[in-house]
Amino acid sequence: MKQAAEIHNFFPTPIQLSGIENSIDLNKSIMMGVESILKTEPNSMPQGWSCSVYTTMKSSMNLLERPEFQPLRAVIMAEATQFARSLYLNIDKHPLRLSECWLNVYSAGQSQEVHVHPNCVLSGIYYAQAPEGCGELFLHSPYSDVMLDPPTTRSAPLNASIIPVNPQDGMMVLFRSFVRHSVKPNLLKNEERVSIAFNLTM
Repeated sequence: MKQAAEIHNFFPTPIQLSGIENSIDLNKSIMMGVESILKTEPNSMPQGWSCSVYTTMKSSMNLLERPEFQPLRAVIMAEATQFARSLYLNIDKHPLRLSECWLNVYSAGQSQEVHVHPNCVLSGIYYAQAPEGCGELFLHSPYSDVMLDPPTTRSAPLNASIIPVNPQDGMMVLFRSFVRHSVKPNLLKNEERVSIAFNLTM
């Protein structure tokens, strides 16, 4: 007798999307810190970026040591621990460690090209301010460069080369650091998208 065909999701690309509890108070604190940083810290955008965005990526400042951002550390570690355990990472013997954390502020028309976060295990983004229309996060399939793009009856995670994520206030996105991602332009003239990006190692 013929055995029924089975579809297995081998080599998946897991992404964790979380709505953070009590994010309204957390975001109020973060935005107070952002206002102070924008007045005192110069843009430290890395050389070679083709986009134009305010970032503290190359600043010597330790973002999570600032009082307004300190509560975010515990949130990041809790969410990252949950994600790591779902991937069966051995974090009991090899604990997660926050290696980098930086602020990004996208004004009108600003975006971010496709990139990865090398030399890390997990990466993530927390949205402190993400009004509707501020630009989607695009997650790109690791296989898109070698995929034929055939006609489909509908777009779904099993056949997509790009998955859009609509950012919202208080949302955290976590992914393996090899996942390519980009940010669509902020379409709002008078509102900024404010996010905190981070990397973790073991």
